[in-house]
Amino acid sequence: MNDQDLQYPTEVLEFIAGRIPREMTSVFAEIWNHRADGGITWTHLVSKIGDRYLVEKALLLLETNGFVNVDPSPLDRRQKKYIPDEIRGKQLAVYLRNSKLNPNKEE
Repeated sequence: MNDQDLQYPTEVLEFIAGRIPREMTSVFAEIWNHRADGGITWTHLVSKIGDRYLVEKALLLLETNGFVNVDPSPLDRRQKKYIPDEIRGKQLAVYLRNSKLNPNKEE
């Protein structure tokens, strides 16, 4: 199986996503909200979030877990864009939405 097509089992998704700090989910939310634009650049993320260190930590966490992919610019590597993974990014978005709708969900 290609790791690009990997979908997390529900238990694994809950385990990983449940440990992402709330402030880091705001970075993912910005990336998710810009998916129709073809992604968001690091510079734009930092200007929206306001904390460079938080953005760097969140991107590291989100990229290594496969929730976010990087689309490099062929002309300028500083203009690479962060986009949600079509499978795992969507899984995380649904999980976060459901967690927000049901904050007192029993584990």
